[in-house]
Amino acid sequence: MKDFWSIDIDRKRVFGLDLLRAFAIFCVVQGHAERILFDTPLDRFTDMPVPHGVDIFFVMTGFLIGKSFISYLEKHDNHIGHSKTLSFYVRTALRILPNYLFILFVNYLLVQLNVIEGDVHTFPMWRFATFTQNLFTPFWGFYWESYSLPVQWWFYISFPLLLMLFSLFAKPKKYIPWLCLLFIAASIAFRLSVADQVHDRFGWDIWIRKTVASRTDNIYLGVLAAWMMCYHPKQWERHAVASFIIGVALFAATRIIPRTPGTFYYDALYLTISALAITLWFPLLSRWKSYKTRWGDIISGICILSYAMFLTNLLLLQVLEHSFPQFLSRYAIAYPVYWIMVFVAAYILYVFVEKPFVRIRDKIKFS
Repeated sequence: MKDFWSIDIDRKRVFGLDLLRAFAIFCVVQGHAERILFDTPLDRFTDMPVPHGVDIFFVMTGFLIGKSFISYLEKHDNHIGHSKTLSFYVRTALRILPNYLFILFVNYLLVQLNVIEGDVHTFPMWRFATFTQNLFTPFWGFYWESYSLPVQWWFYISFPLLLMLFSLFAKPKKYIPWLCLLFIAASIAFRLSVADQVHDRFGWDIWIRKTVASRTDNIYLGVLAAWMMCYHPKQWERHAVASFIIGVALFAATRIIPRTPGTFYYDALYLTISALAITLWFPLLSRWKSYKTRWGDIISGICILSYAMFLTNLLLLQVLEHSFPQFLSRYAIAYPVYWIMVFVAAYILYVFVEKPFVRIRDKIKFS
């Protein structure tokens, strides 16, 4: 169905998860928009007590992909064929690559034209094009917002292969929890191994928060939630409200406990605990199947635009900061105008880049 400015909205979408996804992109954009309010009378509204939106997207990725593959395995006698894997890879590439590569090119062009600040020499462009800019070591100075895409990309590549391998020896009900715990432990171990690189918040940000090896646990917490939903549906439903309350309380605790770079809690555990808190919201939100009003369509429309919003919002702010600083000084006007610019740019990117490839993706069928 088409609604909300001709955005294709699938009525089978789960509204509770759409609401969470819309909240996630709000957190991402607001996390950058608040820079406009620094050192102004509205400064007190910055550093809002909300999650990192990217953390929500990571858990959401694991939950949705995990649920899809677990359901497929159960319907196909614990077997993933080559056609299913190839179809998943092609559909994922057509969903992720067009927007990502287009904005990579735009970033490179704007740096070369001195419209935004950036370093296009320290890290070669082929690393960004192949999602290898931050596998085990950080990058900085260019296309900052791209850090989360390699985390998801390498999960998309490796997860079906791991399922194909482990399914040769056991049922997914048995091995998926152990697979998830393995990646959760590996992420914590990696953070501990690079902790000596962390001397301040910048070091923590690039080494701990923005490397693939450090963030894979967030996605596998989502996979673990999908496993719980598929194999223990009664407990999933029965404890949904309690799980949500515990998740909110746990998230509140992560905001209260001091977050000091160089400490065991902040370096090794914080990102896992924060993602666990978000994961505990899913049983309740996944029960909210639909919300058939105009506001429901708007929320779902924002979710469909969320990928484009994610890739354009920081770029727009960089353009304003570098080329139009006087405009940003008029914060009362600049702040709402910036939000409008994000929606307009995301809509244009969706209509002219993302949507045509999604239509091609939806026509691809593998026997």
